[in-house]
Amino acid sequence: MKYEDLFKIKPVLNYDVYNGKIATIIRDEKPVLYVNGEKVQLEGYVEDVDWINRNKMFITVDPNGSEIRKVYLYDDGKIEKIIDNEFDNVSPHETKEGILVISNYDKRTLHLYLYNEGKYIKLSKGEGPVNNYCFNGKYIVYSTGIYDNNIHVTDLSGNEIHVINIPNSEQELANENCFTSPSSFIFLSNHEDLFKVYEFDILKGEIRKIKESNYEIFEAIPYKGSIAYVEDMHGDFVLVHEKEIVNEGFTRTLTVDGDYLYFINSKHDRSADLYRYGKEVERLTDSMSNVKGDFIKPKVVSYDSNGVRIYALLYEKGDEDKGVVYIHGGPDWECMNNFNPEIQFLLEKGFKVICPNYRGSTGYGRKFNHLNDRDPGGGELLDVINSVKVLGVKKVAIIGASYGGYLTMMAITKFPDLWCSAVAVVPFVNWFTEKKFEREVLQQYDEIKVGNDENLLKDRSPIFFIDRIKAPLLLLAGENDPRCPAEETLQVVEELKKLGRKVKYKIYKDEGHGFAKMENYVDSIRETVEFISTHC
Repeated sequence: MKYEDLFKIKPVLNYDVYNGKIATIIRDEKPVLYVNGEKVQLEGYVEDVDWINRNKMFITVDPNGSEIRKVYLYDDGKIEKIIDNEFDNVSPHETKEGILVISNYDKRTLHLYLYNEGKYIKLSKGEGPVNNYCFNGKYIVYSTGIYDNNIHVTDLSGNEIHVINIPNSEQELANENCFTSPSSFIFLSNHEDLFKVYEFDILKGEIRKIKESNYEIFEAIPYKGSIAYVEDMHGDFVLVHEKEIVNEGFTRTLTVDGDYLYFINSKHDRSADLYRYGKEVERLTDSMSNVKGDFIKPKVVSYDSNGVRIYALLYEKGDEDKGVVYIHGGPDWECMNNFNPEIQFLLEKGFKVICPNYRGSTGYGRKFNHLNDRDPGGGELLDVINSVKVLGVKKVAIIGASYGGYLTMMAITKFPDLWCSAVAVVPFVNWFTEKKFEREVLQQYDEIKVGNDENLLKDRSPIFFIDRIKAPLLLLAGENDPRCPAEETLQVVEELKKLGRKVKYKIYKDEGHGFAKMENYVDSIRETVEFISTHC
């Protein structure tokens, strides 16, 4: 595979289907919408689609990566902008009273609203953000909170019918299609540590467990009188319905239409495609467009990190004399067996690559997910550092994006002698400015996850230790990023210039938290791989 081949790869980012009519969001020159294979011209980056009926759908668009999203109505090929203001508006759904939408209309967090002719009527309760919801024409069910999430059952008038509140645990909707009957729905809960599937009877007010596993359940949906679900087996998200349907790769976004179960899957040797399952699995799109390569499948490894068992994905061909620590973002996320061209290019350059699921990662239960609470860049950084021993090579580089970019900057300032080079993508480096300027939902999150101990935050802010950096450093950021503002990257550039040090950086125009334009996406991969290769 060559860098130019990346322009040929067209992954499916999202989709919806109604009575067999499929709308897909595909990364072309940017994320674009196709309806039954026909391209729909829209400005900005298409993020979500929701069919209303066979001819109409809602389309959610981010104009420039700033996460101030607009909602359009598609009506048999005609496009009308119906929510366009200074707020972030996502997850629209039509009702007889107006449009349900999650929005930061109050500028403090994301609430669920009923939107009608420019007016917002707040439906959700409390001060926590609404994470997702489902609606069956009578009942609205939504999850709200951070780490101690409750599920609320209400109606279109906002009358609260039930609250599912299991202390010290998260209750999340299993899917936006959550109803198993007119008065019952399924949800996920980790009050027993691992996420399992439960059903709630609205009329009786009763909960019962319906699916559990030795692994965390990531998503579930009613299908053919039972439940189809995805369980997370060390980065392989396995799809199950009575039996294993897909046992490899990252499977997500389950949707049922007629007799078919639709889903997106990506694995080490194939980018994200849309599939459906009836009696057998059918692939409906071809993301790879005949792009071929010697793609390496990761293997699961584990190691002891100061008394904590850490799992990781290890990519290797054999006999490598140099390596890369590849740090996932989040921190509430994980390493997974999906198509990662950056890692595959590094393997071709002679590196072995390890992606550690440091403490605080998802997939290993609630207790593990909270091991990094009020300890940013502490124990989790040691997990990253200890992964170097697993590589067993003399030269090691480090790469990370978002929170992984933060940990990359922590690693090269706290352990400067370990690295031959480093790349931090959309990082943050200063807890004081990050908490001040990041978008409102992340400010809420950081109040709970990170806290306000000024001495701790200073010690865990790489910006105050820039003089310790020894490794060649590349920084990549998005101009409009509301999560890790480009100003965070510029702080590092300014400090290094004061010290008379060389630093390479790029800030991509009209990009947010990640690079949506194909030319920028490809350029970021090329820059990363070539920078690491040149300096190691």
